[in-house]
This record gives sequence, structure tokens and C-alpha cells, in this order.
Amino acid sequence: MKKADKMCGKISSCKGNAILTTPIIIAIGVMLVSTLIVLAVNILMPYIWYEKLSSACIKYIFVMEEYGYLTKNEVKNLENELVAQGFDNNKLKISYTASRVSYGNPIFLKVAYDYDLKIPFVEDENIPMVIERNSVSKR
Repeated sequence: MKKADKMCGKISSCKGNAILTTPIIIAIGVMLVSTLIVLAVNILMPYIWYEKLSSACIKYIFVMEEYGYLTKNEVKNLENELVAQGFDNNKLKISYTASRVSYGNPIFLKVAYDYDLKIPFVEDENIPMVIERNSVSKR
């Protein structure tokens, strides 16, 4: 028997073992990369939700500047817009200037939302998001 045949019991010296080990290594690599991508997306999601909330507040503060306050109907529109974007209505808290103010007086809009951060292998966390915009009435 040749010396090479005796050593074939070792994985490193047998020909054709790459055919067996390469798919396993690739599968493990794909699983690790997929897990890292999922973690990265889950970590970045609160920032995306914060920007959605902020842009809606900016839109409605312009309405408040124009009219001097925010009506109940406009508050409902704000809530509906946020719910349509995926926010949970039960976790939204909106504070605002509810009565008309004259030109130059301060107005405010404050929207708070509790975001549930869910990351695999880690305990779920609640992130409070608070957007407060202040301006003055231009009416």
C-alpha cells in the first residue's frame, strides 16, 4: 500500500474533500452574514421611525403657524397619517396648542411614541421617542 493511501484518513490530504467542506463553509458564512444584516436593520429601525415622526411633526407645525393652533380635525388627520405609516395609535401621545393664538405668540406640537425594539437573542427594549417643535403664530 502506498504511503498516500495510508494518509487518506486525514481530511487535509484526501482529494475531493473540498467538494464536501466548501458548501458547509459557505452555508455557515451565509448564516452569519444574514444574522448580522438582520441585527443591523433592527438596530437602525428606531432612527427611521424617528425621522417619520419628525417629518409629520414638521408638516403639522407649518399648519399651526398658518392658523395659530391645531384643530381637533387636524389632530385626527395627524393620528391617521401616523397610523397609516405604521405607528400604533395606542402608543402615540400628542400635545399641542389647542386654542387660537395671535400673531407672534408661541405655539408647540409634541408627539411622543414608545417604540418596541426587538433584537434576536437580546431582551426586548422600549425606546421612548419624543418630538417637540416650537414656533410662533404667523396669523
